[in-house]
Amino acid sequence: MQYFLSFLIGYLVGSFPTAYLLVKWKSRVDIRHAGSGNVGAMNTFEVSGSTFLGVSVLIIDLLKGVLAVYAASVVMGSEFWVTGMAGLGAIFGHSYSAWLRFRGGRGLATALGVILYFGWVFVIIWIVPWAIVYLLDKDIHLANITASIIGPVILITTSDQLWRTTLPPISDSTNFQYLVIFVCLLIVVRHHDYLATLKDSITNISS
Repeated sequence: MQYFLSFLIGYLVGSFPTAYLLVKWKSRVDIRHAGSGNVGAMNTFEVSGSTFLGVSVLIIDLLKGVLAVYAASVVMGSEFWVTGMAGLGAIFGHSYSAWLRFRGGRGLATALGVILYFGWVFVIIWIVPWAIVYLLDKDIHLANITASIIGPVILITTSDQLWRTTLPPISDSTNFQYLVIFVCLLIVVRHHDYLATLKDSITNISS
């Protein structure tokens, strides 16, 4: 029950439809039916043409992840999976917002906020393969998926010595690894439409 309530706190915070509200205010457009239909920072920029709006959505969605975990720690306690479930709830709420008939974004910014709260060093581990793939291919979705697969592998194979050098130190590296795996899995799942398109392209080429 404690984990469920923590997840619910995270979901309520994460479900705040930042991109939808800001684009509706700025352009009178429903972002769900414009551009890629994704309710996130990148599509906000593409639909509104405003860098300021895109960056604003990115920052607010990131803060949703931080706030969800912090709120759960204050209300429910700081046990790892109590706060961890709030983080997962925030990402799930952002991706499947009840305010938008269970539509939303891909969860990257909110996931970034969650991971920053627990262990900022993984953000760097995730960014490195992302940057390499993006620079080579200029495909942001492929970069997102690749980083979300390679990142956890790097994390799992890294010695505990690295985690003790972080500030603050990651005291529970095993549970942190599980949390990262769940977070990255959610990100990959939210790219299902891109993966389906990629699969069709590969099938057409091979045939």
